Amino acid sequence: MPARIAVAICALLWLAAPAAAQTAAPPDMSGFWINQYTPDLSVVLGKQPPFTEFGAERWRTVDTAKDPTAICLPVGPSRGFTAPFPFILVQHDKMISIMFEYQAIWRAIYLDGRGHPDDLADYPYFMGHSIGKWEGDTLVVDTQGIDERSWLDTAGHEHSAKLRLTERFKKTGPDTIQWTVTYDDPIYFTRPWSIERTFTRGKPGDRVLPYTCNENNKDVEHLMPFQPNLNYKHVPETKKPGGD
Repeated sequence: MPARIAVAICALLWLAAPAAAQTAAPPDMSGFWINQYTPDLSVVLGKQPPFTEFGAERWRTVDTAKDPTAICLPVGPSRGFTAPFPFILVQHDKMISIMFEYQAIWRAIYLDGRGHPDDLADYPYFMGHSIGKWEGDTLVVDTQGIDERSWLDTAGHEHSAKLRLTERFKKTGPDTIQWTVTYDDPIYFTRPWSIERTFTRGKPGDRVLPYTCNENNKDVEHLMPFQPNLNYKHVPETKKPGGD
């Protein structure tokens, strides 16, 4: 089956899944929000992600001097929501728009029932293509087509073009949103894995500040190679007795 057809079928099945009755209006998540800074996802996980052999070797040899943001490449959703920069969320019935201070990049989450485009694999976005639906008071977002040049975090956890993010946004109070994200990438990881972070509402008067990253960065040539994980020893996970 062609990859683009598979993506389209997967998206339609996901959107068609039974959802909780939508008798009440979903919670309004609009506002100015502050990330819970997370430069290394493995610290939250309590260990390194469940790498494949390929993923483990990429992590072991990662060179932080080659951080894609050093040459002004945009971040993806994972790094956008774990960086030390705030964002503005604007909620509409058919779409949620997010404007990140980090690199002044934007993201759209479509809530109108559409699936992923057929040509998504041919035209990836750094923020990927996101479609969402409400399950009760929780916004569930499926994102695919994320440009594989982006990193998942500052530490240098990478991903492939097959990465699929499933995010759950749940308002846990007037000034907090619980964000749960699941990473599913068969090239880098042996199984899906998840972390949970909290977004906190900013103070009255807070604002997004300008952030400009331009071409012709004069400092790039001074970046020195740095590979902090060369001593990393990959130990594959063992299946629990009776597990799948």
